[in-house]
Amino acid sequence: MPSYMHVRGSGLSIVWAYLSERNIVSMLVAAFAALFAIALVMIAALKRLDMGLVSLVPNITPAVIAFGLWGIFVGEVGLGLSVVSSMTLGIVVDNTVHFITKYLRFRGQDKPDSEHAVRQTFYLAGPAMAVTTIALAAGFMVLTFSDYKMSADMGLLSAITVTIALVMDFLLLPALLFQLSRWRRD
Repeated sequence: MPSYMHVRGSGLSIVWAYLSERNIVSMLVAAFAALFAIALVMIAALKRLDMGLVSLVPNITPAVIAFGLWGIFVGEVGLGLSVVSSMTLGIVVDNTVHFITKYLRFRGQDKPDSEHAVRQTFYLAGPAMAVTTIALAAGFMVLTFSDYKMSADMGLLSAITVTIALVMDFLLLPALLFQLSRWRRD
């Protein structure tokens, strides 16, 4: 193509595209930095490296799965959706912290086996985790009625993310704790 036919893009569409790209990259970097900081806090608070590292898995997977499903079914992640992983991170981490701290409390009482501790954790923390997640997902689903597509999509993806997080805390986290218990042989 001759150089005189080369044209640089301009206008609000280009500005919006650059803004979206910068925001998405910044939010992803911030989310991973926050996960790293959360793992460090978990390690310090629980005084156990293994639990801090185990907590990363159920905290990372909900956003990865939710964005993967969104990519399959919708295919487009815009500026509004870039905030979902950071916005839902606190909710996701909260359930994981509750589950792990209750689990460790039960493991510390008369040294019961891992299976008993997980059962007790489900009995004590499970209903509260489920109710808060359902309430939060329902609240986010209200946003799907918005005529503003960015808000509607953000609400839907947030509801999907917190729901997947509960499933990960109920299915994946106990499996990880069982494996960790076998590996540590305690």
